[in-house]
Amino acid sequence: MDTRILEHIKLLDKYLSYLESFTKVAKEDYLSDITIQGATERYLQLSIESCLNIGGRVLSLNQDAPELAAPCNYADIFIKLGKLGVMPESFAGRLVHMAKFRNKLVHGYWEIDKERVFQILHEDLKDIYKFREYIIKYLAKKN
Repeated sequence: MDTRILEHIKLLDKYLSYLESFTKVAKEDYLSDITIQGATERYLQLSIESCLNIGGRVLSLNQDAPELAAPCNYADIFIKLGKLGVMPESFAGRLVHMAKFRNKLVHGYWEIDKERVFQILHEDLKDIYKFREYIIKYLAKKN
């Protein structure tokens, strides 16, 4: 397996373990604790960036595929992974929302909706695990 991808998977695993610890926090405690909110937002950002780094690396290793011209933006990485067959295109479409959420976290265009972050933590974290699973399966087939 590509060493860069492996490094990013290890980082992703670490960030996911931190996020898992926050899933045990009750909603009212989460909403009243800015430290937990900030840590959750940061580890969500880092998890998403790890997925983007992994995806970007997979695409760079497949430069010979004409349909995989350089991605225009972060969301495009997931779309191109779907076209490459790394994951179903329908699932790749779900990940586009993850890339857009990452932009909100990073650029701070507006106040982050704490209830939405809590919801992502409890309902959408599974998508990051699923992404990881698709990447591992794809790389196993390639080797």
